[in-house]
Amino acid sequence: MRIDLHVHTKYSGHSILGIHQIVKAAKKRALDCVAITDHDEIKGALELSKVFPTVIGEEVSADEGDVIGLFLKERIQPGPALEVMDRIRSQGGLVMIPHPFDTLRSEALRNEELCTKADLIEVFNSRVLRNSDNDRARAFAREHEIAICVGSDAHTATEIGRCWMDLDPFDNPTQFMKSLQSAEIYTSRSPSLVHAQTKILKVVEALK
Repeated sequence: MRIDLHVHTKYSGHSILGIHQIVKAAKKRALDCVAITDHDEIKGALELSKVFPTVIGEEVSADEGDVIGLFLKERIQPGPALEVMDRIRSQGGLVMIPHPFDTLRSEALRNEELCTKADLIEVFNSRVLRNSDNDRARAFAREHEIAICVGSDAHTATEIGRCWMDLDPFDNPTQFMKSLQSAEIYTSRSPSLVHAQTKILKVVEALK
């Protein structure tokens, strides 16, 4: 099954994606599942799960940088990264570090010691502009023997499916982690224009 593991909805604030837009785009790109990872919110993931196979996720604004929780049941409160990780695991979820070494993203979690505590490292993010930053994430995961994943970090419909993984079917985090071992991975970068769009949406959100 093909899954894009890093997608945002309108509940992230600086995304414009509604639920039906995501379903349409996912089907168009032959995705079987998506993980919704809104910033500090799971409402969008819960809504989408009613109409399309969805991994409930959240991109939590930890004090040191972003941490994603997957297979969540409830929203995770921001705080110190280690506490966020504990809260994710207390729900039976998995800890994923998105875009860990993105040098152009202030919210990236660059602390290597904290990154070693993750279950998964995102080694290709379609919105990372510098190839060397994605390469560093892959090298770090390999060095520390941490499972790898990829994601589009989609905030618009055209970004969905820029990255996907083809996995064996899974029903829970344990099966998901096992399926990663034989995953086929497809990666491509999003056009740089999407960053300008996100900045505009952030300004609009701040003015509300």
